[in-house]
Amino acid sequence: MHKDHEEKLEAVTKMALQFLGEAIGQCPAGLESSTNRDIVFAVLGFQYGAVQSAAYVAGLDEEEAAGIVEAVVSRINGMDKESAKRFLALMPDLARKEYPPIGIGGRAVISFYNSVSEGEKMSAAGSLQEILRQIDEA
Repeated sequence: MHKDHEEKLEAVTKMALQFLGEAIGQCPAGLESSTNRDIVFAVLGFQYGAVQSAAYVAGLDEEEAAGIVEAVVSRINGMDKESAKRFLALMPDLARKEYPPIGIGGRAVISFYNSVSEGEKMSAAGSLQEILRQIDEA
């Protein structure tokens, strides 16, 4: 039982990293060094939603999901754990307020892994780029 649980944690982490790496790879260069708070929160919200959704589908509890989110977000963005924790502490409130990037990230990761074609996968991963485009236009 313990081994199955550890395998779930590893699988969710791997899935989230793969999806978010693909999503970020489709975004403009320099995204990781952006100082625009709207962009930073949109990207982190998208990432938070994607990892939370993947953890939920795998049957992980809230505490386990939070640990995976922290590890994935800090790793994929090159942030130290404390910086990641500060941003992620705001995400549950934003999720309750239905902050759109969180919901979009949650749906996109599921679409990505349920895709039967590369085109469908790219479309799901491209949803982060669409969020950033809308922020730029605003």
